[in-house]
Amino acid sequence: MLRSLRLGTGVASAMFALALMGGTASAQLQKAPDAKKEAAPVAKKKVEKKAASPCAGLEETACKADTACSWYRETTTKKGQKRKAHCQKKPTPPAKKK
Repeated sequence: MLRSLRLGTGVASAMFALALMGGTASAQLQKAPDAKKEAAPVAKKKVEKKAASPCAGLEETACKADTACSWYRETTTKKGQKRKAHCQKKPTPPAKKK
């Protein structure tokens, strides 16, 4: 009888411990969304827009006439998407180091 009493007490204490752990885990899950709401809002950075490219929207002949622009013909990417022909400003060379 003493042996069954110890076994029953051990099982009961184990069940109690599991119940406590489960309760704290669910409490943590419930508190997590509230913490996001209480967080201070992040300030948005102001992004300055770049000036429009002088080559944007030029036709092929006008693009080829301008030395600062390059004409890119229509191509198909590896994924099968078509890229339209367009005029683009040539990249500027990096500044030389002294």
